[in-house]
Amino acid sequence: MSAVAQNQDNFSQIRTSREMGGITVLVKNLVKRFPGVTALDNVKFELRKGEIHALLGENGAGKTTFVKILYGIYVPDSGDVIVDGKKVTFTSPIDAIRHGISLVSQIPQIIGSLTIAENIILGLEKYGLMTKVRKIEDYIREESKEVGIRVDPNTEVWKLSYTQKQLVELLRAVILGAKVLMLDEAITFLPIREKRKFYKFMKKFVSQGGSVILITHKIPEALEAADRITVLRRGKYVGTIEAKNATIDTVRRMMFGERSAEITYERLPLSTPEDKVMLEVKDLWVMGDYGAFAVKGVKLQVRAGEIVGIAGVAGNGQLELIQAVMGLRKVRKGQVLLRTNGGLKDVTNKGTGVIRKIGVGYIPDEPLKFGVSMENNIEENLAMLPLIAQGFIKWSQMRDLAERLIKEFKVITPSSKTPVKLLSGGNLMKVLVGRELSVARKLLVAYNPTRALDEVTAIAVRKTIKNKVLKDRIAVLMVSEDLDEIFQVSDTIAVMNAGKIVGVFPAEKADRDQVEKLMVM
Repeated sequence: MSAVAQNQDNFSQIRTSREMGGITVLVKNLVKRFPGVTALDNVKFELRKGEIHALLGENGAGKTTFVKILYGIYVPDSGDVIVDGKKVTFTSPIDAIRHGISLVSQIPQIIGSLTIAENIILGLEKYGLMTKVRKIEDYIREESKEVGIRVDPNTEVWKLSYTQKQLVELLRAVILGAKVLMLDEAITFLPIREKRKFYKFMKKFVSQGGSVILITHKIPEALEAADRITVLRRGKYVGTIEAKNATIDTVRRMMFGERSAEITYERLPLSTPEDKVMLEVKDLWVMGDYGAFAVKGVKLQVRAGEIVGIAGVAGNGQLELIQAVMGLRKVRKGQVLLRTNGGLKDVTNKGTGVIRKIGVGYIPDEPLKFGVSMENNIEENLAMLPLIAQGFIKWSQMRDLAERLIKEFKVITPSSKTPVKLLSGGNLMKVLVGRELSVARKLLVAYNPTRALDEVTAIAVRKTIKNKVLKDRIAVLMVSEDLDEIFQVSDTIAVMNAGKIVGVFPAEKADRDQVEKLMVM
């Protein structure tokens, strides 16, 4: 009986034990080309039943393209995908789901205004599956309690934490009959305590015959959670190793070769902030998307020559705070003040255009949606900012700037005229970060600035940001769910939870355990 048929009969049967140890997904000589780029070049991969298999690689290695082929978003140019011994070609996610393959991405794909149960039922109906609401509710309660991330199935999704939303995504995939879960950076930015709850979920899933493909930039995460690790580099298969026999250095060398020597998590040099306040937020109250306050009386200052890093689990008001600072979300109470030549200026609710003209760079939470124009090329994306183009566009200057950024940030692209939609997520982020640093004369506001970047590139970007602070004395307000990043670059660390700043520490005195406790208390 297929997983779909099992769902139609009784979804609770889908977690029955399956034969262990056989191969559930086999990929041979997979090739996928885009204009000017070979994303996958004769890649092979083997996923066994009952295993967690980590897929690692630097930016542009082909990980996302690989996953999209297995999920039916792309069709390969050549090569074979074999599922349970049968060759398949998926032309849509529906095909993949019908073969028991589900994808959980970094950004939860659920509807905020619906309850958890309604989201899951909607997913079942989308794929022509039926089951009783009560059974779904009971299943959600049971599984969330066991994992240690409790959720009420009748809760609206907008009220959930990021961790809870990701759990809902996983539960939905299992209810849909998944025998293969693909996690594309889905738990990368959770605190380690929260991650380990998901490890528990994955280990239970594979113990009952399922399989997991875990895509992550975090090598320690792969070593702790996975049974085997496969590495891709520049679209080619490098090798597969048993996680128990691997070390961080071994995997880094597979991923980066000689560039692995560039990786370090030592704290970058602390800056000495000036007395001059560049950004001040006074008693800020900001509404979320569903009628409740997301930011509740936040006060903070960012001085010239200072990086203030805000740590916190996603969904605790950081996004709304950043958007309010940038004039993208209405402030209900309080003030946002930015330094101009005449001193601090009240820019509360003045709009992002006014704020950008002051000399503020901005790296948004959803770069594909808010940071770049996907249909335009790299040069055109630079020219879109008035601070760069300065009225009349000189295309020779745009080309020179684009080529400089491509070289400085090691963007993998055929040329500066390549549409950004053809770049990998990591290379797209490099373009965005480079552009915004070039316009940040006074302040850089950043939300997860290295989210899609591999270790080598992420550390290079952090060093670039820090060097700009040290050299040009700009101020930086940075939100990141990556605690390694917060501790590596920040001069001051603030913790945000439930819309409030619950702790502020000089970076050299901040204790990681204390910060994590404040994040999830």
